[in-house]
Amino acid sequence: MVKHKKILVPTDCSKQSTEALRRAGELAKKFDADVHLLYISEPSVFFGTDMVSVPPLNELDDEVKKATLHRLKEQAQQFNFKITVHMKESIGDPSRSICKFARKLPADLIVIGRHDEKSVVEHLLVGSTVERIVAHAPCSVLVTIPHGLIE
Repeated sequence: MVKHKKILVPTDCSKQSTEALRRAGELAKKFDADVHLLYISEPSVFFGTDMVSVPPLNELDDEVKKATLHRLKEQAQQFNFKITVHMKESIGDPSRSICKFARKLPADLIVIGRHDEKSVVEHLLVGSTVERIVAHAPCSVLVTIPHGLIE
């Protein structure tokens, strides 16, 4: 099951992804595997105009990246196992970037937390990131469900 000894946990710094990280850590201990925490962000949009007064956008972008990295490190520091933190920029659907990263790593397992925040109509039209990862991942996927969701 764990050939390369690498478990990937995509995160949005939510309680669902923190729970997925906890479960990944339990599996990593059992299989002597490494845990990789991945955050996908969209690159900042830069535009050129002399009609808008804004602070230098590259400085603003750097501050956002630093704040995000700080949040990721805080999430990782909650646990007593080694976690390698990755931040990647990508345009569009994050599930593609997650699967691409898993392929490149190569990951043996993706552990991801499920959110239930979409309306039924939105879910039917676009699906969820988790569903797209399950459909296209190059490895097994463990989907964690928050407590209280199952009745």
